[in-house]
Amino acid sequence: MQNPPPRAGPVMTPSESDANLGMELPENVAVETEKTRNKPRVQSVSRAASILFCVAESPSGLKAAEIRERTGLPTQATYHLLQSLEVIGLLRRSAEHNYVLGLRVGDLIDGFREHFSCPEELRSLVRRIARRSGETSYASGWFDGDLVSLHLALGSHPVRAAVASRHLGGHVHARASGKLLLALSDEASRAAFFSSCDFEPLTEHTLTSEAALRREFEEILRDGYAVDREEYAIGLTCLAVPVSLGGDTYAICVSVHTQRMAERFDEVKEIIADEISKLREF
Repeated sequence: MQNPPPRAGPVMTPSESDANLGMELPENVAVETEKTRNKPRVQSVSRAASILFCVAESPSGLKAAEIRERTGLPTQATYHLLQSLEVIGLLRRSAEHNYVLGLRVGDLIDGFREHFSCPEELRSLVRRIARRSGETSYASGWFDGDLVSLHLALGSHPVRAAVASRHLGGHVHARASGKLLLALSDEASRAAFFSSCDFEPLTEHTLTSEAALRREFEEILRDGYAVDREEYAIGLTCLAVPVSLGGDTYAICVSVHTQRMAERFDEVKEIIADEISKLREF
């Protein structure tokens, strides 16, 4: 399941190869390029997906006009797509006549859980660390070239870190787990990451250059762990420690409010190390 960051260098498709070899292609066949490869080819599918995402991100559904305004789609296309999605069962009308996700989305969720699997050993490890530390804990890993949260366990502390439970990636340069797994990656993978990273400054503490991150990698390899020092969010410090399962390397993370992490850093690190060591006893 786990994939490393995308490697540098272009990947040539058969259509590109034919064009480069001087072979004639039919006039109605477009040569796929790096620019067009990541662009949806079927506009209606892209538009329908934008509607589903829009509805999914709303707390109680949306009216048709609200969907049209948020997606920027033409009025007629919006109503046609809403009708189709409703007939298919991916959308339905609520008692307030808002469009909400339909029951067939449940089939997608079930399939996603099966395909986007997280090893049970990893889930159990995260739960034990959260229970012992009282802090929000989670596991991250590479998936389709991005860094995603695979499993999350909320802490029991009255004031705990708020960490999204969604399987979302991005901002790898600002996350303890991202810095850790990049430091442990090979140079080709790191070079591919740097070639596409925009180094967006999420806070005043975010590392915003390749040189700064590479210096951090050296510290991570020396210490055996990575720390997000309010680089992703002000007031939050995250500790990430590597663990290997089934030939894949994951990041075990604990996020704590900065002041409390300063007081508990060594304790939290020892809890993670102790729980990881138990995995190796079996």
